[in-house]
Amino acid sequence: MKYKIPKLKVFSLLPPIRVLPFLFLCATLLHAPTWAQSQATTGVIRGFVWDQFGNPIGNATIALKETSTNYRRTLTSSDLGIFTATLLPLGFYDITVQAEGQAEVRQTGVQVRVGETVELVFKMALQMDEVLIEAKRPAVDITQSETATRLPEAAVQDLPNNGRNFLNLTLLTPGVSIVQGPDGDELTIAGQRGIHNNISVDGADFNNPFFGEQRGGQRPAFTFNLNAVAEMVVIPQGANAEFGRSSGGFVNVITKSGTNQFHGSVHFFGKHDALSSTVRHNGMERTPNFKQGQFGFTLGGPLKKDRAFFFAAYDQQIFRDTRQNNIGRGDARLRHFMASEFNLSDDYGAIDRTNDARAFLLKVDYHLSEEHSATFKYNYTWSEQENGTFDVDSWARSANAIERDWSHAFNGSLVSLLSTSTINEFRFQIAREDRPRPYGGPHNPNTGRPFPDTGMDFVHGYRFGMPFFIPIEYYDSRIQLLDNISISKDNHLIKAGIEWNRVESVQTFIGFANGRYIFNSVDGFLNFVQQGNTYVECSDGSTSTTGTCPDGTEITGPVLIYLQQSGVGGLSVEEAGTQKIPQHELALFVQDSWQPSNKLTLNYGLRWEAQIQPDVITDPDEVFFADFIGKTVTNQTGTYTFPSNGKIPSTWDMFQPRLGIAYDVHGDNKTLLRGSAGIYYARIPGLNLAGTRSTNGSRGQSIFRSSALTPILGPPPPYGELLPSPTGDPFRPNIFVFDKNFKNPRTISTHVGLERELPAKGVVGTFGYTYSHTDNLTRFVNRNDAVFGSPWSTGLGPNGSNGIGDLTVVESTAKSRYHGLSFGLRQMVQDKFQFQMNYTLSWDKSDDDNERDPFTFRYVD
Repeated sequence: MKYKIPKLKVFSLLPPIRVLPFLFLCATLLHAPTWAQSQATTGVIRGFVWDQFGNPIGNATIALKETSTNYRRTLTSSDLGIFTATLLPLGFYDITVQAEGQAEVRQTGVQVRVGETVELVFKMALQMDEVLIEAKRPAVDITQSETATRLPEAAVQDLPNNGRNFLNLTLLTPGVSIVQGPDGDELTIAGQRGIHNNISVDGADFNNPFFGEQRGGQRPAFTFNLNAVAEMVVIPQGANAEFGRSSGGFVNVITKSGTNQFHGSVHFFGKHDALSSTVRHNGMERTPNFKQGQFGFTLGGPLKKDRAFFFAAYDQQIFRDTRQNNIGRGDARLRHFMASEFNLSDDYGAIDRTNDARAFLLKVDYHLSEEHSATFKYNYTWSEQENGTFDVDSWARSANAIERDWSHAFNGSLVSLLSTSTINEFRFQIAREDRPRPYGGPHNPNTGRPFPDTGMDFVHGYRFGMPFFIPIEYYDSRIQLLDNISISKDNHLIKAGIEWNRVESVQTFIGFANGRYIFNSVDGFLNFVQQGNTYVECSDGSTSTTGTCPDGTEITGPVLIYLQQSGVGGLSVEEAGTQKIPQHELALFVQDSWQPSNKLTLNYGLRWEAQIQPDVITDPDEVFFADFIGKTVTNQTGTYTFPSNGKIPSTWDMFQPRLGIAYDVHGDNKTLLRGSAGIYYARIPGLNLAGTRSTNGSRGQSIFRSSALTPILGPPPPYGELLPSPTGDPFRPNIFVFDKNFKNPRTISTHVGLERELPAKGVVGTFGYTYSHTDNLTRFVNRNDAVFGSPWSTGLGPNGSNGIGDLTVVESTAKSRYHGLSFGLRQMVQDKFQFQMNYTLSWDKSDDDNERDPFTFRYVD
């Protein structure tokens, strides 16, 4: 069970002010709150044309012009006086309305932002002079049914951001915090699992399909120049049917485009240890030793005036950091032995780390004609962290690796005006991310291989040698195609779409291939290496070099665990650990934004998704545990049916209705009652599939030894050596399987909120309550545990003596419940002083799931 700490998040234009002891203010310039999120990359202008008596004017001509690119669109009003311009490029618009017998009306400075529906009312008059109106934003948006927070360009560029990671800024929004994921820190939004968010950049998925996090992961976390961000919107609850593949929140990022004017920027961000003080805590001192520099530029402008535009951005980081300066942090005997025996005299010396990165973005917008507009974007990232795997004081330099990542992504869109009321949008993405993790550490002079991952002494936690999961070869690729059509009809704005995502994760994972030792003490390690692999320690305090202890005593050490990965059936460990994991994800959606009256807005829709998982590598009829499939066993603890059919289930029935309501209580645009409810399904990342496809007893196996089992299994190998691969079927191997009834995680989320403009001009107070009910969360359960009577330990082989060791079942039996209260104040309509303050108090409870560690069993949290 876990509880979230209450959080208060504030940013403003003014210098820091003491409002409350725990208030923190950051300087920036913000704009108005987001409106209905009906478009992923564009915006909407919806308007009403009335005469001076409030009667609708049909067949009026409405001309829109975006002022920075001169993009134009012309519409006509319906018989009800309604017009809707969908899929508009972002920017500021001048709007001219003409109707027979009426004076022309022109409204300037209408800003369209991502996902926003701007509502306008034009009242015509019987006069000859033009009527000019300057656009002003209301303090309360009476059409917004979902909860969303916008972080505009000024916030992204100007707020302090350690490391210039754009995702850090999402922590300023209500309901967002940090949790530990399978590969580092992740965002949790409205209490949901960090691997279940969906991050989109320019309408294209920006997620890693294997780990379920954002592209690039947490270690480099360096994806593009912050000065390239035009807007960022965080949607914790109430997203409509266009948004999917997430039971958590949505982060929608839009990058800048070029205009008719050349514009650009340069920046340098630097940190140095000379500007930092020595840290003292509990009698310990740490003097910082680091330097960091980030520099880059942006440049945008016209390729052809009014038709084609470009925008480019580059960012680079150079980072050096020295940690673990205390060379006496390891046991003196261990340090001396490593220096004399293995020539590792400096393994417990200072550890120098790097975190270098480069990012480049190029975007081209082209108005092909008055009916067609296209956008193309290329994004490249590269990063490398030497000694970036671990940062633990008691671990040696050799217990590290090189973390590398690079990616190429090409995406684009085509917007086509089919009629004044019908627009089609096509989007695509082709991307690849490589994330290898090579080892650059020392080799054992006695074996010519890296030192095995070696740990000892649980009090001090000494560890050295190549981490057991290193090296890793990994890349993933993505093809994404999406098409949607928007139809405006009277007071309805209807949108429908279809989407196909094909992702493939390719990895070579040979965990434990180089061996993994855990010793009970430093003395035990030293004696094992010096006296041989038959050295044992006995329960009466005696020792032996024969692998046996005196009668009446037991072997207690020194090797507590030795693990080694091996292939099965003649496969090498590399062949057994290499696999491709293709996943296909399909989606259909339809949604409508309907205003039955000036006070009420209804946003409703339905989304369907399917996630098609890959086949297993070994056919169920041929897999090691084939005889167990469909079998039921009864023992003293109960009756158990084998949980798997040997396959990985696909999910085809993810129907997700969505509903949002916005009600202007008094009809004065000052008080908004908001509510939303919906069902959201999350995708299953490839990491959860990998073990089932490779660790099945037919491809790979883990060989286990310990000093205590020397009389039965034989001794562990001499230090640094490897055991030969067993022949024939493995004996009681650890197995991964999927529960045959596995389902994707499902969240039922509801929200109710109230916004009220306060007497102070432009200041709005907000209150909201969110409840999320999540079922089918993934967890890993050993269904061959002794608590179940180990029902699958025997029953295989000619005489039934063979069986399974740990039977790790990937189940969807965990759940979570989230309650969140949020309070806020904002001033977003004045130009010189704007701020937002948000306070969130939440309770996030779960039983057991795989959010923090997908490799261990935790049956009670």
